[in-house]
Amino acid sequence: MRIFSLGSLLICLLGLWSLAGCGPKENREDDGSRFLVNGRTGDSEFSPSADVQTLYFDVYSEKKWDCIQEGFERSWVSYEMVRSDKKDTWKISLVLTENTGNAPRTAVFIFTSGTLQRRVTVTQSVEDPVFRTHTIGAYGVPGGDVIFDRERFQYSRLHYGTDRLSFRLFNPSAVRLATLSGLSRNMEPGMHFTVLYRVQEGGLTRVSESYEVQVIRVKESLVWLKKDENTYFVLRK
Repeated sequence: MRIFSLGSLLICLLGLWSLAGCGPKENREDDGSRFLVNGRTGDSEFSPSADVQTLYFDVYSEKKWDCIQEGFERSWVSYEMVRSDKKDTWKISLVLTENTGNAPRTAVFIFTSGTLQRRVTVTQSVEDPVFRTHTIGAYGVPGGDVIFDRERFQYSRLHYGTDRLSFRLFNPSAVRLATLSGLSRNMEPGMHFTVLYRVQEGGLTRVSESYEVQVIRVKESLVWLKKDENTYFVLRK
């Protein structure tokens, strides 16, 4: 009888322990799914270009939360928060000015909710030195730069085919014609082209070179095309 009673007691204890394990669990504060920043339960990063722009992301939190900025001057980035239509969600916008300096710059935003923490790091790249050139012309090409001078050059753009065009710089005094052809009429940043650069002087072709270029900026009335750090073109839209 004693053996049976002891066994029965052990079975009852195991049953109670099993039922306790299957019962409802307490909501723990470290449940990451209750606090999402930029759609993540961990840290996130942005690597924007040097241009003026606005970055957007969401903050989802079922509890009160806060945001602080860590170790940077706010003169180049501003932080704005707007309540979203979605429950427990806020829209965050970071407005960046143009980075005209010589080095990348970094901002860190720390979001906290209770003991939970999410870091959003924004590292804005430095401006491409090519963008500092605003004069129409061909740079780093054979025979030297060909820069548009209103007193010496005539500038024109010629359309041909369905969606192609060429740009011409003509110097009447030297009877010199520089032509960049093979471009699209509607150029947008990121587009790639194979262009033909030719220089004719005195009726003879002095230069004829093909370049793989990329449209790296379209701003106001100008377009920047870049082959590499040394060879690029600035054109008028």
